[in-house]
Amino acid sequence: MNSLRYIHAADLHLDTPFLGLSRTDAGEALQAQLRDATFTALQRLFDQCERLRPDFLVLAGDIYNQEEHSVKAQLALRDGCVRLQACGIPVFWAHGNHDPLDSRLKTVDWPDNVTIFGPEPEQHVLYRDGAPLAVIHGISHARIREARNLALLFHRQPETDCFQLGVLHCSVEGSPTQDRYAPCSLDDLRAAGLDAWALGHVHERRILARHPFIAYPGNAQGLHINEGGPRGCLLVTAEACDGAFSCREEFLPLGPVQWQRPVIGLDAVEQLDAVEDRLLEALTTVTESADASCTLMVVRLCLQGRTPLDSLLRRPESCRDLRERLHQAPLPLPVHIKDLCVETAPAVDMAACLQRQDLLGEALRLAEGLGQQPEALAAFAEEELAPLFRHCPAGMLDMPEGEDLHDLLDEARYLCLDMLEGK
Repeated sequence: MNSLRYIHAADLHLDTPFLGLSRTDAGEALQAQLRDATFTALQRLFDQCERLRPDFLVLAGDIYNQEEHSVKAQLALRDGCVRLQACGIPVFWAHGNHDPLDSRLKTVDWPDNVTIFGPEPEQHVLYRDGAPLAVIHGISHARIREARNLALLFHRQPETDCFQLGVLHCSVEGSPTQDRYAPCSLDDLRAAGLDAWALGHVHERRILARHPFIAYPGNAQGLHINEGGPRGCLLVTAEACDGAFSCREEFLPLGPVQWQRPVIGLDAVEQLDAVEDRLLEALTTVTESADASCTLMVVRLCLQGRTPLDSLLRRPESCRDLRERLHQAPLPLPVHIKDLCVETAPAVDMAACLQRQDLLGEALRLAEGLGQQPEALAAFAEEELAPLFRHCPAGMLDMPEGEDLHDLLDEARYLCLDMLEGK
């Protein structure tokens, strides 16, 4: 065997509602695009498999978004696998923390080309022309909070001389995720002796190592504003080289909806029409740079810089009016402006204000001192915000901390400037 190719996808999260957009004021057509985005990504995945004819498809967990899989999600996935069966493409599927084995409904008759890994390690040999082409190792999460280090259960088949791939939904040490399910380290993965790993769980596309090849493809469709840019899967080509295997990857975009957060600098901008011009310029830039897979862009416009328009821009009605005008602008592709994030500051001499011997100067000095003492700021916030949390149902609000607390302090500074100095 000189080479093989496989498509690696994970974290499709079928049926996911878009966070923060469930009650958007957008029209029905936009709502339908948002609702169907994960399913569009799924269909594009199968389209790519039919077009590229890989030796097999890997699904590395969290294909469904929740334990109770909808009828629509199950049948859409089954229909796609039937399409691949007609092409002779096997599918190897490991369940993750969002769709563990103990939640899988037994109401779908999967075609013969589908292999669903169980709660213990399995190995399946794939043949080409009667000779072993690859050994696919895999395991599924047995339950919703899988705490075992599943990587330690993988071991190379020494008697089979071919490419060997591990399929696992896991949190590799150092990965940018708060959900530490099936935790492991890179050394744990390397110790298995496999040629490559197809991982899932981390929504950002990441190549963790080249030898062996260890990759997260990221999710197939960004689900919220912090999952920006194109999302999709990986086409991996493995080639035999000096008794080992060398892998190279190609990114294949799948998600039809892309999220973007352009930053618009407003330093010294004094006129509203100039603000609008800069916003339009930013929207034009991000939409023109989108790839062909993007049919809708959801945008958060971040306004930054020192401007005399700061207090005006911070008014909710100002942001609403700007959004309405921008939604009417002709752009290269459909855009929904989720919100305007106003992070501007007043165009004032802050150093001079701090020296003033009046109420404004006193308030700003208090804020300055708290900003330089994180522990004092946290204690002050806990005391002052206590009435808010006292009557709030448990879990509904989290006490702000860290960067969020400093952002609130900045907001307080600017409010003081507006109320005590504004004309």
